[in-house]
Amino acid sequence: MKFATFSLAAFVTTVSADNYFNITSAPFRLFLKSDNTTINGTALGGCHQGAAIEGLCLTNQRPQDPATWYTTFTHNVSASAVSNATDTQGILAFTLPINGGQEVPSAMQLSINPTSNIAVPIIYPGYEQYSIVQFDESGSLYIAAYQNDFASPPESPSPPWKIYEWYVCLTRWSYLYETLAWKVGMDSHAPPQNPSCQKVEVFRIYI
Repeated sequence: MKFATFSLAAFVTTVSADNYFNITSAPFRLFLKSDNTTINGTALGGCHQGAAIEGLCLTNQRPQDPATWYTTFTHNVSASAVSNATDTQGILAFTLPINGGQEVPSAMQLSINPTSNIAVPIIYPGYEQYSIVQFDESGSLYIAAYQNDFASPPESPSPPWKIYEWYVCLTRWSYLYETLAWKVGMDSHAPPQNPSCQKVEVFRIYI
């Protein structure tokens, strides 16, 4: 697994941050809560998936260990929202260091495969590609459901439902890694079709 800094030798880009998500939370790490004692309490970290593109892989870091650049994230929200607040819409942001001391601001987007019910979180440079995520009162990461299509016609839950379909799975986006994954849909009884998947909760601890 590769946590090395990225070289710009064959990659040149201009990062234009989306001004909508211009309020940055305090930095934090993302940890797993799992029935599997091997991964329970370990941090997620950015891992190489392509040119300035990262995945969210398992690391051996635990809360007592010092934070590193690849396990440090922020939750960027709009100017109309309150930074660090509970249940606030925002993007999971990450800063990728590159050779020469520069930094590439990046954001997480779920990569959907139409033939799978598992989506892989991928961190892309810039803030143009992203998935909206939120944190609840206990610091757990979730995605809000604003439409219930179990009903016909579809309904809008009020308040929106909090969905926590996070898993750790052996995935292959560009590389074969054990990564964070999202089970698409809201049916908690429908298993991931990837047999390696293990149910987890993802929560943040501020640095």
